[in-house]
Amino acid sequence: MALWFDIVSPVLATAYARLTMQEYEQQNGTLARYLPNVAVDGNYVEFWTDGDQLVREADYRAFNAPPEIGSGPAGQKQVITLPAISRNEPIDEKTQMALRRLPDDRVQKSIFAAIRRNVWATCDTNERARGMVIDAGAVVVSAGNFSINDNFGRNAALNVNAGAAGYWSDATVDRLTQLMTWSDLYATHNQGRRPARMLLGREAWAAFAKGNQFATLLGNGATVPPTRDAVVGQISQNGLPTPDFYDRSTRAGRVLSPKKIYLLPEAGATESDEASPLGATYYGETLTALAEGFDLEPAETPGIVVGVYKEDRIPYTVEVMSDAITEPVAHNANAAMAIQVLA
Repeated sequence: MALWFDIVSPVLATAYARLTMQEYEQQNGTLARYLPNVAVDGNYVEFWTDGDQLVREADYRAFNAPPEIGSGPAGQKQVITLPAISRNEPIDEKTQMALRRLPDDRVQKSIFAAIRRNVWATCDTNERARGMVIDAGAVVVSAGNFSINDNFGRNAALNVNAGAAGYWSDATVDRLTQLMTWSDLYATHNQGRRPARMLLGREAWAAFAKGNQFATLLGNGATVPPTRDAVVGQISQNGLPTPDFYDRSTRAGRVLSPKKIYLLPEAGATESDEASPLGATYYGETLTALAEGFDLEPAETPGIVVGVYKEDRIPYTVEVMSDAITEPVAHNANAAMAIQVLA
């Protein structure tokens, strides 16, 4: 099956796919704010994990004496081979026959719609993997003919369960004191750096805000529930991580558990040249991107690519295919802490 250039060239299809990916993630909310998309050459990444990320202080030097010899990261070097995520959406014979009666721009719109669905599916697969990194410090996938088991070594102490006496279903539980304790624990495993964000869904936030400590007591003994701004204000006044609301779902369900909150470093841009304090979502270079007809510049080969293919024999199907090699990777898995706050 050969590339079909008549309606949508591979260059146009790929450019449209990448723009669609950016728009889709911005509109739906994405964990790429903590694990930004980073392009790399090739199909693997090398990085250091488990180090304390601090270098030894430099020594004073006597005049005319040589400088000290420094050393690199103290952690463990890890190599991850990026897996492929691909999707094929055929345009069957009946649809093509209907499209034949339409002008080229209508046919192009049909192909663009198939490209969008391929991109959405790829984004959702990656978003679920980002959720795994934040929730468990690992990407574990079993997909029948393929599996991933990449554990990035998060300290078990950063997987916390508040327990029956500490769940937020109990309005008397002191939420702010809990957050202070958990932030201290996070800092212990992050060289004193405290979390900047508290990622949570609507259920956890609703339970948090129902704490008695946030209600306003009236003169007649009744209480008035607080506004969101009032609760956020108390969190900020105590130097605690800013709430970041996240409820994204894919076809497979919620990306993150609604029963948990997650302490994280500051959020950033979804596209970057380098990893965040937590890590990155790496997009490598597919063989497809280097194939004849795609005509991508060397700097453009990493990332998702899309081509439209047409069969030259019965059945004369047209297939819209996307291809990417990509995986979210935690450089410092301890930069994400998971806490169960609801039963």
